[in-house]
Amino acid sequence: MAAACSGGDDDDAQGADGSSGNGQLKVSMPVIPPNFVHVMPWVAQDQGFYDDFGVDVELVSLDSGVTALRGAEAGSADIAAVPTPTLINAVAQGGSAKAFYTYSPNLDVQMVVSDDIGSCEELEGQVVGVDEVGGFAEVLTKKFYTSCGLTQDDVKYGNFPGAEGQAIAQGQAVSGVLHIDEAAGVMQQFPDAGLKSLVNLWEVVPDWHYAGYAAPTDLLEEKRDEMVAFTAANIAANEFMSDSANKEAVLDTAVEVTGLDREILSDTYDTFLEDGLFPSDNGYPQDMVDYTADQQVELGNIEEGDKPAYEDLVDTTIYEDARALVDEQS
Repeated sequence: MAAACSGGDDDDAQGADGSSGNGQLKVSMPVIPPNFVHVMPWVAQDQGFYDDFGVDVELVSLDSGVTALRGAEAGSADIAAVPTPTLINAVAQGGSAKAFYTYSPNLDVQMVVSDDIGSCEELEGQVVGVDEVGGFAEVLTKKFYTSCGLTQDDVKYGNFPGAEGQAIAQGQAVSGVLHIDEAAGVMQQFPDAGLKSLVNLWEVVPDWHYAGYAAPTDLLEEKRDEMVAFTAANIAANEFMSDSANKEAVLDTAVEVTGLDREILSDTYDTFLEDGLFPSDNGYPQDMVDYTADQQVELGNIEEGDKPAYEDLVDTTIYEDARALVDEQS
């Protein structure tokens, strides 16, 4: 587990259950190490935006978005960065977390395969690399192989959370869902492995909502001021990142957080700008969230009768108050 802290480090402010006390927030981020898509909260930290809005934030990296959400629901964190399908499935099963802002509404991932795989159909009978059932990579892998008529019985799952690329390179799997920079990094690390990108999934399913920040509804009420301040700081970070004049400063943070080559991250940053992968507004357009919920039904992850409505998944008022706070400060 890797952690980074912003603001004060007063141990007395942290609750006995691991959650933070008044004025502080503990945020669980997915994947160790993070990818470029995840660096927004660290940019907010490095640029002093948490201080500007008066909130202390501790960032902790975990192995997956599923783990991050479980931690928030169990009280070991205040906020979880969670894939939207994971949130939808959790709420469908009785969970009470709601999303309120995002670091990217759009997918930034590719289906990366070994050199001998040239189509979806060729995954039949092969080991496909996933994180865990219900996890980000598994759900999108399922979406991909079902698009050509395959079922889960036609493939074999290999669980490699956060290491799907290495598993392909080492011959343990033939495919994996990798972030843009993650894919480039693995190909750089294993140049003779013959890895290649089969498809950009943001082009295959452009309406699929990726992920964002969520918190249990009781904490959204109990720590509303801190949640609004955290969101305001991330809005400021998003605006900073979206301005190409700040590219080098963003890359400074990204290199430190991800450990990836600066050139790879530079190319990834350019893709984010060119393909509009940075969020606008609260980052949770209802049409994208509804589409993603419908997909969970289609994939058999939830029943139609259990499908959550948009208002069960997203609290739009946190962003509205945070946006007003940013505008007031500026």
